[in-house]
Amino acid sequence: MRHSAGNYKELAMSSVATDDTNKKDEFDFVATGNGESKGVPAHASTLKYKVKDVPPIPVTLMSALQHILLSISGCLTTSAVVADVACVPDDHPVRSQLFCTTLFMVGVCTLMQTAIGVRLPIFQGPSSSFLVPLLALQRDPTWNCSNIYDVNNDNSEFQANVTMATNVSTMAGGIDPLPGIKWRLQQMGGALMAASFVEVILGGFGLLGFILRFIGPITVACTISLIGVSLYRLPIIYGRPNFIVALCCLLLVLTFVLYLNKVKLPLPKCGKGKNLKGRPRFAIFQLIPILLAVVIMWIASWILTLCNVFTDDRNSTAYKARADAKLDIIYSSNWLQLTYPGQFGAPKIHIALTIGFIVACLSSVVESVGDYYAAEKACQLGSLPDHAISRGILVEGIGSVLSGSVGAGHATTSYSGNIAVLTLSRTGSRVVMYVAAVILIVASLFGKFGAALTTIPNPILGGVLMVIVGALLTIGLSNLQHVDMSSSRNMLVVGVPFMASMSISYCLELYPEIIATGVKDLDRSLHVMLSTPMFLGGFLAMLLDNTVPGSLESRGMKHWQSQDESQRNKENDDIFTWSFYPTLVKVFPFVVSLPFMPKLISHDSENILDGDVESPTL
Repeated sequence: MRHSAGNYKELAMSSVATDDTNKKDEFDFVATGNGESKGVPAHASTLKYKVKDVPPIPVTLMSALQHILLSISGCLTTSAVVADVACVPDDHPVRSQLFCTTLFMVGVCTLMQTAIGVRLPIFQGPSSSFLVPLLALQRDPTWNCSNIYDVNNDNSEFQANVTMATNVSTMAGGIDPLPGIKWRLQQMGGALMAASFVEVILGGFGLLGFILRFIGPITVACTISLIGVSLYRLPIIYGRPNFIVALCCLLLVLTFVLYLNKVKLPLPKCGKGKNLKGRPRFAIFQLIPILLAVVIMWIASWILTLCNVFTDDRNSTAYKARADAKLDIIYSSNWLQLTYPGQFGAPKIHIALTIGFIVACLSSVVESVGDYYAAEKACQLGSLPDHAISRGILVEGIGSVLSGSVGAGHATTSYSGNIAVLTLSRTGSRVVMYVAAVILIVASLFGKFGAALTTIPNPILGGVLMVIVGALLTIGLSNLQHVDMSSSRNMLVVGVPFMASMSISYCLELYPEIIATGVKDLDRSLHVMLSTPMFLGGFLAMLLDNTVPGSLESRGMKHWQSQDESQRNKENDDIFTWSFYPTLVKVFPFVVSLPFMPKLISHDSENILDGDVESPTL
């Protein structure tokens, strides 16, 4: 699960440095070279493989697999929610296609971000921020899967397509859901592409510095926490077939993370040797708790299914708790699954959804900036130049545009959980991310593989979502650690946006007709904006925090602005550039004036500098 980046500098520091009193309890499962595990914090040790190092093949593969396993549950649950919003039946091959599309875009965006973007080992995964406007729009009657609409109105093409996108329970009548599914995915894709240009503009024109001046810990805490609050229904929806299974999955994750996180197990050894001494030990329950819980509960669901504990009535909601409830999707899926632009048809613009996605993009930008600082500290680098930050957001925006073109239904963003792995594993090599990206891209080509993973019973996903949604809520609130919450000013600035956003959202859910301007597109746009708590709450928090008088220290801004920007730009570090860049500058000198490119070349070497020099020397 990723961290919020709101208080990005302080969060970056806290991810790799703590008080001396906590050092004994933090990351104490680092395996040493002689196979022993010493009780030392990971951040206190030197990286074994730095950013530009190339680790041995076994180390590279194991580290890459570790990053993939940490994010696979997010890929699966996000694609499942997109499929549900698009009204994809449980046994339809489009579910497998969407999951493979998610894996493909995660691989492509990770490769782009690490090689071209911020140039740090950043893992890109599906952003949960984009689920909030989708779920808000789902409450629009025209997007309700259970309704069949009259095609004889002003927009016959629109209504005809929506008519096809009915619930799976209505498919018995012989209606093919594919046209309606494609229509919805086209709307999502077009909205995502349009909204993602906001990130492209922010990164391409270097506007981040201006915008971040108005965003403080309070704004970010409200925005990120409200994402978690807004998604509280997902665990209920997915856990409904069998809440006992969902709770068991939740308890397993909590047990692994909270009680067994210190337990270290030796790696299996091939050959005749059976001596456990000398083998590296790893806290496997802390590294992949969600994956372990899913595998255990999946096996248990198969046993319960074979023992006929779950109902075999396909019309019952409890049927989705069976391990074989979605097996048809494996048979109907292709062995080879290619992801390409327009695979669901040409993207279409949906104004209301576009506005919702723009809000999600702005939230993702702030989070990603914090992750860049966290990765810079994890990789033990001396600086993070402004051009690298701008380029990272630019590439993230381009990746989101590509995600919209292939119909993924969501954007990708940096994952802080994977940044923590850099510290824990002492491996900060970019090569690891390259390998992880290639593995994901190759895995996305096999449709049967994606179909097999989408057959995970819904209650298990419900248990996983309880953890993910809960983590989102607390991650957001953690940004208030340096805010003086004993101040009545801060109590109201935080509390009012929370209450107002949730109350207005619930009011629109109960009375959707309350917004009636006479213009349908305007009504839908206002409905999405006001029923998206993270937008309304974040906007109100930013407005109040910047207009109500208060000291920088009480607002938490003193810690936010603690790093000296001028010193950061004077560091000489070629980590954030490329070996071919000097040649590129000689051919195209104007590139040094771009906000997302390194500025100058030194006299003495071919290294790129970010210093204050009068003119470039080529």
